[in-house]
Formats: sequence, C-alpha cells, structure tokens
Amino acid sequence: MDPMKAHTENFHYSHLSFLLKRLHVISIALLALYAFYFYVDLVLYQHVAGTPFHTTLILIHAAGFLASLFYMGIYPLVKKNQRFLQSVGPDLLLDFYVFLYIGSSALASLNSYRLSGHIDMYLVVLVASAVLLPIRPKHFFCILAIIHVLFLSLLSSFIDDPNLLTSKQIISTIAAFISFLLLVLLYSSREQEFQHQQKQDELQKNFRTLFEMNPYPLILSRLSDGKLLLWNKAAAESCSPSHTSDSVTDHQLVFSSPQERVELVNELRLRGSIKNYILKQDQPLGATKWGMAHYELIMYGNETCILSGVTDITPLKQVEENLAEYANYDALTGILNRRSGLEALNSWLTNPHSEASSCIVCFIDLNNLKQVNDRYGHQAGDEMIKEVCTVISERLHDKDLFFRYGGDEFIILFFQKDWQQVSSIWESIQQAFAEKNSSSGKPYTLSVSRGLYQCEKDTDLSIEEIMKRADCEMYKDKQGQRLSSSLSGKMV
Repeated sequence: MDPMKAHTENFHYSHLSFLLKRLHVISIALLALYAFYFYVDLVLYQHVAGTPFHTTLILIHAAGFLASLFYMGIYPLVKKNQRFLQSVGPDLLLDFYVFLYIGSSALASLNSYRLSGHIDMYLVVLVASAVLLPIRPKHFFCILAIIHVLFLSLLSSFIDDPNLLTSKQIISTIAAFISFLLLVLLYSSREQEFQHQQKQDELQKNFRTLFEMNPYPLILSRLSDGKLLLWNKAAAESCSPSHTSDSVTDHQLVFSSPQERVELVNELRLRGSIKNYILKQDQPLGATKWGMAHYELIMYGNETCILSGVTDITPLKQVEENLAEYANYDALTGILNRRSGLEALNSWLTNPHSEASSCIVCFIDLNNLKQVNDRYGHQAGDEMIKEVCTVISERLHDKDLFFRYGGDEFIILFFQKDWQQVSSIWESIQQAFAEKNSSSGKPYTLSVSRGLYQCEKDTDLSIEEIMKRADCEMYKDKQGQRLSSSLSGKMV
C-alpha cells in the first residue's frame, strides 16, 4: 500500500475513534441539558402551551433527548466492534449526529424567532459542532450547505423587513463560514499532530531496534530522577538481575555515586554530551570495576533522558596499573624506584603549598654487597637487599618516602621531622638489623652506611647537588665504620 494512503487511513481510523468517544461525552452532557430544557418547556413556557412555538420546541428537545439516549445505548457495542469501526458506519453515524445537531438548532432558532426575534442558537451550535466534532471537511461542508440554504430560505418566510432579513442572512452566513474554517483548521491540526506522533513512534521504534542491536551495554534513564527506562541485552548481561529492577536508578549502573551523577548531570545540561569518561565503581568483596562511559542527552517519549553507553575496561585498567607499578616501583624490593623518588623530591621543592618547610635526606649504602655476591652468589645478594628494605620500610612513618637510588643505594626523605626524630628512627632500624643478624642464621650480616643532609624548601641547590651532599655524608659514615672495624680487628 502507498505510504501516504496508509497514513491517511490510519489517521482517519484514529480520528473516528476519537470522535466517537467525544460524541459519547457530548451525549451524556446533552441528556442533562435536555432534562433542564424539559423543565423550561413544561414549567417556564407554560403560558405559551398549545401554541405552534411550544409544540415545535417540545418535539425538537424530545428528538435530541432520544438521539442522545440512543447513542448512549449503542456506543458500548460499536466502540469494540472492529468490523464496524473499519467500515463506513462511523462516518455515517457521526455525519448523522452533526446533521441532527445543526439541523435541530436551525429549526429551533427559526422557532425561537417567532417568540424572541433571535437566531442565536443556530450560530452557537454551528461553531460548537465544528469545534467539538471536527468530521471530514467535505462531509461538514455538504451538511452545512444543505442546512444553511434551507435555513436562509425559511428565514425569508419569517422576516418581512428586507433590511433585517439581509442582516440576519449575512450574520448567519458569516457564522457558517467561520465554523467551516474552524473545522478545517482543527481537522488539519489533528492530522498534523497525528503525523508528528506517527513519526515520533517510528523514530522510537527504530531507536529501540538500534538500541537492542548494539553490542555494547546501553542504558536509557530519566534525567530528572534517574529511573531506568530501557536497557539492552548487553547491559542486562553485564548487570546482576537486581540491577535492572524498577527500584534501581542509573547511578547504581552508570555513575559511581549520587554526588557524581549530580556533577555530571550539571555538565550534561551545559554541553549535551560527555565522551570518554572514566568510571570507577566499587564492587562487592572489595573489587573495583572500571568503565569507559559516554553520556548523551536525548528526548524520548517527550522526556529528557540520559543515554549512557559503558564499556568495561577493567582488564585494561589492570594492565595500566601493572604498567604504572612497573614504571614507579622497583621490581626487586617493591619500593619506589629512582625516577619516582626524585620526582617526589622535585614536587616538594617546587610546590609552594607544601606543609613541610624542610626535608632531611638520608643517603643509604649497603655494606659488603659485592663480597656477598662474589662469595654466595647474586641470589643471596638480592635476598640481602630485600631484607634491608623490609627492615627499613617497617620502621618508617606514612609521610616518609623510601626509594631505591641505585644498585645498593637507597634514599629516605624525612618530611616534617627534626634531627632528634630522625635519629630515633635510625636507632630503631639499627637495632632491627642487629636482631635480624643474631637470629637469621645467614652467612652474611645486614649492615648499611648512611648520610644525613637537611634541605630547606627555599634552597638554591639542584636535586643532584642535594644528593651529592647526602652521599658525602654517607661516605663519612662508611669511612668511620671501616676505621672502627679496622681498629677492632674484625671483618664485617
């Protein structure tokens, strides 16, 4: 079938169903109105009882009352009868009632003219019929043409004054023209509205098809409260069954927290979309899930919604974290490497907002590592390095920074500590070495040399010069240990 013809038929079917429902409401209202009319006819107009005017009035009201009562009876039968609704029956039924309303109003106005000289009822019903029951324009035009020609013809037999007759004919004709114009505008407006709704329905249908076919998790939620409206198969598979229940909101699926949702929604209102947002979500048992999220503001079902697409990048994040660990930490000891440690020192020197005004740099060198490697092998040397790092790390505070500077050289950065505090920490480290040596049973002893240099934040020295001065202090300590060992006659 031709798409345009199919659209016209769909609109006509929908419009007829709408008008039949409206006629039902009108019939209910008219039944109440006619009850009032009967009171007027039988009580208020009792003084004109028996006159042609009174008899005609009662007949018109009785016909309208019966017609409304009849429609009330058949409406429950016709509204569900698909065969009737798809036939010419609804058109004929609606045309009949429009003809009845306009025709009876024309007759009532001619009858009223006998008593009051007014034809207002006809003019009011003309406009009301066009507004309340906008049937097909060509049908309304035919009905209007027949009734109005008869009305003008009969009106001339009631009015003798040519000027008054002309005035009434002009006024009624203008009212007829306005009513037809209103009907055409309303009918066209409803057809355009239907066409727009059809396009919206088609777009939503296509959207849902693409939405479901997308291999990546997609979630559609309401902007105002985060209520989930749609989620595709991929999203359902990536979430637990409880996450797609009616009580769940989008912040549990595509945002890390309600606060984050508020911030991103404010940004969405300004920009309309957010691309490549890294999403971190805490999972049960301490696990963490990472996602690459895209957010778009769209209209769906006359509501502003958020279309969220989330790709799971947890494996990539794990690789990234591993690479970062390899880049920042020493593989043998697990402490920070040279690059990370020096970057931290440089950051402290260049950061004007740092709390610490000074830093004590402790340069550490392992004693006798070469001899251990030569005598017991490099594996033993590696074990020695790891044991030394473990002992030192366990006795440092959170704000102290410990990193490997070279093969057997290490640096401790003591922030916000004075000489007495640093000496106390170093004494605990030396004591731990002594306890370890007495109980380990290893063929070597843990021993280090250290040099301390206090660096002020406003120093003009470069990092290399600071390291060199701390290194010099370390060599003084190493020379002292060698001299002491030589005097005692013992080989460490």
